[in-house]
Amino acid sequence: MTQPPAPRPDSWRAADYAPHSGLQAAMAAEVLARLALRGDERLLDLGCGDGKLSVQVAQRLAQGSVLGVDASADMIGWAQRHFGEVPNLRFEVADARALPYREAFDQVLSFNALHWVPDQEAALRGIRRALRPGGRALLRLVTRSETTSLEAMAEQVRHDPAWAGDFGALRDPYLRLDAAQYRALAEACGLRVLALEPRARRWDFGSDEAFYGFCHAGFGAWTRALPEARREPFVREVLRRYEALIAERFGERHCFHFMQTDVELAPGRG
Repeated sequence: MTQPPAPRPDSWRAADYAPHSGLQAAMAAEVLARLALRGDERLLDLGCGDGKLSVQVAQRLAQGSVLGVDASADMIGWAQRHFGEVPNLRFEVADARALPYREAFDQVLSFNALHWVPDQEAALRGIRRALRPGGRALLRLVTRSETTSLEAMAEQVRHDPAWAGDFGALRDPYLRLDAAQYRALAEACGLRVLALEPRARRWDFGSDEAFYGFCHAGFGAWTRALPEARREPFVREVLRRYEALIAERFGERHCFHFMQTDVELAPGRG
């Protein structure tokens, strides 16, 4: 009998995320602008975070509904408190690696959440099972590029002797596939790749402190393993090294470079 995956520690906090989520909101807005809906779909928002984007989708489904799921109980609690009265929207805690749904949704959406699931095969198989025949999955996530990513820099720093002892047996929490590898994995999981579009992007945070705030909110996968006093120094060391790399390669400061990849999937045969 297959055992469910071990629970992931809850590293996302809505109070930290909200003030530093402008980049995520902007990237999601691009997808929402292109999202075609009849208005009667049943839709799964996978990795819904604080639920703000789930609300926007629900408002476009006059006869449909949205279920927002996230592995973070704190995020789901925030969403339920703020949006619990939206009639065609509800939220549940669910792990992307062990989705319990069977042919339940016309569409699965995910906005920049799945790159935090290294076991992507389990997530993709769960998406395949959750889709009804004729359904679609529209995913936006970050895939690997030639430029060293911010998250790869975090892994480099945490393996340094000055930090390695604090992290113990922590496993790399981030997806490390490029777009071509992602296509191959999706197809191996029983999905047809209808479209796959990787695009190099940059985001200027405007100041070093704004960039730090973004990293502090998003680095919980690493910092939760550290004593409180060591968390800020770790984030600042990662950021210092990443900023030096970006300054050398692009001549920029407080800019985040990443490979934003849009994927459209449908259930395959069998």
